[in-house]
Amino acid sequence: MGYIMILNETDYKKKERALRRYFTKSYKELIFDVVPKIKKQGKKDGLYKYELVTEELFKKVYGPLELQFTIKNDKAYIEDLLPSELLMEGFYRDLPIYKGIPYRNKNDLKKIKMMEAILCQSGKKNLK
Repeated sequence: MGYIMILNETDYKKKERALRRYFTKSYKELIFDVVPKIKKQGKKDGLYKYELVTEELFKKVYGPLELQFTIKNDKAYIEDLLPSELLMEGFYRDLPIYKGIPYRNKNDLKKIKMMEAILCQSGKKNLK
C-alpha cells in the first residue's frame, strides 16, 4: 500500500498536536507504530479503528483514544482522532490535568473522580 492521505488535514493536525501534548505515549505509538503498519498492511476496503494506548480511567470517562481510517483502492485515508471534542479543546486552550488526565470543565473532573472511586473500590487499579 504505502500511501496515506489525511482527510480534513487542518483539524487532524490540531488533534495530533493535542495528542502529543497530553498523551505522549499514545502520540509516539501513533507515529512510530500505527502509521507504518497502515502503510505496510494490505487490508480490504472498509472503515477501520485503531485504539491507542491510554489509561483505563481515561477510557471510562471519555472513551478510548482511537484513530479512524478508511482503506479504499489500496490507499489509506485517515479520517479522525477520537475523542474529537477533547482533543480540539486541548489544542485551543490549556486544559487542567487531574492525575494525568486532562479535563475540560467541572463535570469532567467530577466524572474522573467518580470513576476513580469506583475503580479503587472494585480493586481494579490502585490510583494515587
